[in-house]
Amino acid sequence: MVMEKPQVESCLGSLKMPNSNHSDPKVSIILPSYNGSKFIKRSIDSCLRQSYCNIELIIIDDGSTDNTLEISRTFRDKRMGIISTGRNLGIVESLNIGFNFASGDYLTWTSDDNYYSLDAIKIMANILNKTRSVDFVYSNYSVIDENGDFIKKGKVKKPALLDIDNYIGGCFLYRRSVYEKVGKFNKDAFLVEDYEYWLRIRKNFNMKMLNDNLYTYTMHSGSITAKHKTEAIQQQVERVREGYMCLWRKEYFLGRKHYYDRNYKEAKKSLIKSLLKYPFNIQAIRLLLLIYLNPRIVSNIRMLKNRVKKN
Repeated sequence: MVMEKPQVESCLGSLKMPNSNHSDPKVSIILPSYNGSKFIKRSIDSCLRQSYCNIELIIIDDGSTDNTLEISRTFRDKRMGIISTGRNLGIVESLNIGFNFASGDYLTWTSDDNYYSLDAIKIMANILNKTRSVDFVYSNYSVIDENGDFIKKGKVKKPALLDIDNYIGGCFLYRRSVYEKVGKFNKDAFLVEDYEYWLRIRKNFNMKMLNDNLYTYTMHSGSITAKHKTEAIQQQVERVREGYMCLWRKEYFLGRKHYYDRNYKEAKKSLIKSLLKYPFNIQAIRLLLLIYLNPRIVSNIRMLKNRVKKN
């Protein structure tokens, strides 16, 4: 099947915007959307109102059947361009099209139902400007419902914990050199395309976690995550994770799974295999100690931990 050529348009001028006179590195923000009319105005606003001015915003309308494209066209900003795919290609292909047009020194993407705080790009760009050893930076976020009511704070975790799950979140910025090395998003990793991309980045680049809360994520029934079963997403996470994990980590996570399934015999086998290959895994040692302890002692430890959490 021959893919239709995306229609490129711009609010003002050409999409390949000329280099500005700014001394600050340019930041490209890719914003893919499919039927995102409910929230996209807020998302676009948050990009164009950033205190960091040297940005280009590339909106990918992925064959929307609502008025997403019309809303996007109402903005008049020389830093913004629009690409219409003509038909729904999916989030992965939309991102790859957008980054193909991006000309920034630093790159990121956001969702049509989420939005940045005023200084988000500035704070992250400053880290990349000042610290040459850092290639990828990411931050904490807040979670709200579709009415704008606060639900919780989202806390990102260290890159090492990507072996467990996707702890990067939706607010991040990285150097063009990362994109040039890592390449496109993987269509086979649909639902966890970002997670798979972060694992690829971690292999070759330094990632830095920030404690700043710079982003707001909207939880609602129309999101991609909500439309797919949690089990399907988790299966994708496990499949992707498996491909990037070294042997001692695989054995550790297998042992961890057996432990929580109360299959202590198999848990011991896997945990010991893990420690033989990497004897400094404190978590594996801890689980082995719990297995060998009297079950009543383990139960008392768990009860104590739960009390501490409640207090």
